[in-house]
Amino acid sequence: MSKIKFYALAAAIFLLSIAGISAQLKFYIPETEMNAYSSKYGDMAVRRAEGLLTLMDSIIDEKEDVKVIKVNSFYNQIPYKSDMKTWGKSDYWASRLEFLGVGQGDCEDYAVSKFLTLLQLGVPEEKLFLTYVKAKGYADEAHMVVTYYKKKGTVPFVLDNYIKKIMPATQRKDLFPVYSFTANDLFLQKQKGLGKRVDPSQSKNVSKLKSVDLEIMKR
Repeated sequence: MSKIKFYALAAAIFLLSIAGISAQLKFYIPETEMNAYSSKYGDMAVRRAEGLLTLMDSIIDEKEDVKVIKVNSFYNQIPYKSDMKTWGKSDYWASRLEFLGVGQGDCEDYAVSKFLTLLQLGVPEEKLFLTYVKAKGYADEAHMVVTYYKKKGTVPFVLDNYIKKIMPATQRKDLFPVYSFTANDLFLQKQKGLGKRVDPSQSKNVSKLKSVDLEIMKR
């Protein structure tokens, strides 16, 4: 068998095995999109995407705390790189599959990916916020994290890629909140509570978040 035929056969077997795995999962990426994804980013990217799908499927019925911890840990395995190094742009909001595809990203990629995944796993939207902060002591002070409110009006927990351990916001002395927003609303961020509501139309970030396709389907 020639090398070309061998590699073509190996690729076909790999794609069939991926399709078989996908067929068993509640969360999935449609086959046509997965084939295109494989062609664009390669086998390792497909494995990262399948890893996410498998994780989501395994924790869909777990307690909220477990979902938050495991989703945070999954994305924090991916190396940090600036948008300029990854995309050749100073500011690019990657989708989850783009983030997994290139296998690197900046703080917004981590935060948006965690946020969307937790929403899709059933964590209520009112408990999750994308929060811009000033991160003191880091090369890039303009930073984004996910803040998770276990109960309304309590101190939120911070899901971050700088410090990977989830900690209460009061223990993150290196972070200074600027404001928080969801897909529909924008809020001024305080140390506790949600703060004063601001007109969402005043921020371009809301439309940016809405433009990030969920991409991953649920049966």
